[in-house]
Amino acid sequence: MISISENDFDSLLKLVEQFRTEADNCKKAGAPLAGCIMIAGALEAGILAMAYCCEDEVSKTETFRRTREPDVRYWGLKDLLDLARELRWLPSTVPLDKIARLSDISSDEALERGDVWYFAEVVRGVRDLVHAGRNLRLWSGVGPTKEYFDSVEETVQVVFDVLYGKLIDMIKDDLG
Repeated sequence: MISISENDFDSLLKLVEQFRTEADNCKKAGAPLAGCIMIAGALEAGILAMAYCCEDEVSKTETFRRTREPDVRYWGLKDLLDLARELRWLPSTVPLDKIARLSDISSDEALERGDVWYFAEVVRGVRDLVHAGRNLRLWSGVGPTKEYFDSVEETVQVVFDVLYGKLIDMIKDDLG
């Protein structure tokens, strides 16, 4: 895996905050689709930052081998979510070869099971509504509401809380 400089890592963390601020601005402006896209960008940047904190683990994963790209800056959100699931950063009961929408697991079941990855994958699907064809196929061009944005924003916060907890555990393990 290709490392990044401390300066680039700091820039990545600033990007997380910039995307979250932009999402909040979209929410205030009554633009929930734009807000969903921005908050999903924050999610992607957060998982990317986690990958750089765990370079050795990342380079040993099936996801890393499958992508055939040693520089995770070129990975998309789906690959980063697959990585987070494979390394158990995000708990999931969905089989590794499935996406949430095609898993035959309902959102109620996923909620009962504490399946954080399932909902992060839903966020990815909402982010992809920026693609016109996908938007028409899945939402008939309507798009998410303010309430839907609130749910997406809450999901991203839960993911950040889980990732933060994993980082704390890793630090404690390193300190012995």
